Amino acid sequence: MGRKKKNTLLLASLAAGAYAYFSKKENRDKAQVAFNNMKTKVESFIESQKVQNEPETKAGNPDPYDIQDNEMVSEGAQTSVHYYNQEVQDEQRNAEDTDGLYTKKNEDTSETK
Repeated sequence: MGRKKKNTLLLASLAAGAYAYFSKKENRDKAQVAFNNMKTKVESFIESQKVQNEPETKAGNPDPYDIQDNEMVSEGAQTSVHYYNQEVQDEQRNAEDTDGLYTKKNEDTSETK
């Protein structure tokens, strides 16, 4: 019960202070200019965020907080490493049957029993 009364008293005092502040034309003009400046800044920030999310601006400039893009890059890296392992390193070490997690492709797999 006491908390509700305190909240009501706080709101009433804020309203009275706002009325006293905005009763002068000079203060209303200042508040209007400040509001318009803030509105312009918010609109430019939103516009800059739209431009940054376009694919043309993202190319070559990875964002560490863009998880979806980072996952795509890491998957691509795994593919190229796997290709390198199969095509280049396999020629260097033909003795093994597997390269990492994958099975090698052997051309001469003819087994006779």
